[in-house]
Amino acid sequence: MILQLLCILGVVSMIIGVLLALYQWDYKRLLAYHSISQIGYIILGIGLGTPLGILGGLFHLINHSIFKSLLFLTSGAVEYATGTRDLRQMGGLKNKMPTTATTSLIASMSIAGVPPLNGFWSKLIIILACIQTGRYWLGFIAVIGSLLTLASFLKVQKYAFFGPLNPKLEHVKEVPFSMRISMIILAIFCILMGLLLLPQIKTIVFDPAVKVLMDGIDYGRIVFESVPK
Repeated sequence: MILQLLCILGVVSMIIGVLLALYQWDYKRLLAYHSISQIGYIILGIGLGTPLGILGGLFHLINHSIFKSLLFLTSGAVEYATGTRDLRQMGGLKNKMPTTATTSLIASMSIAGVPPLNGFWSKLIIILACIQTGRYWLGFIAVIGSLLTLASFLKVQKYAFFGPLNPKLEHVKEVPFSMRISMIILAIFCILMGLLLLPQIKTIVFDPAVKVLMDGIDYGRIVFESVPK
């Protein structure tokens, strides 16, 4: 019962968060709504209560900390350079801020689950876990959530970095190297984090954590089954 409730809360969080983000023009507020959506994936994975689902949830938790940190850093860099968080007042920053634009694109595609970036692998595991348990509708909603996330971040890329340069932003230049280096490092992590699924690394990093959560779930089942009805 509790696991079913977690699954429902996960998909509700997933869809409501991304729908709120779709209509948002404040750059950082848009990212905050996407945090709500991505936490939904984590809750869904753990709520499935299977080793594969928990693996996907934990992996997405790690991935989310990476690509969302990168997204907030790039949005901070844009605000630092332009003085605004309104996407409608931006445009054409790709040529003015190439490092910020490139790392933002990597993070955007990662959170949307575009292969071969890290967000793709954790979302794929969660969707496969849904299929494994026969809950195809949960997997379908997870796919829809990813497509809506992609649409939202394509809007970000279009209005912030692509298109014609806003004449008011002619003075804009790339942020200092001290700000760019952290964005570059996190972008590299977004590209390489899929390596954590290699059997030798997965055994060390994920298997112990999955076992702890599975033991807790099994213990909970025993306790609730022993309660007199």
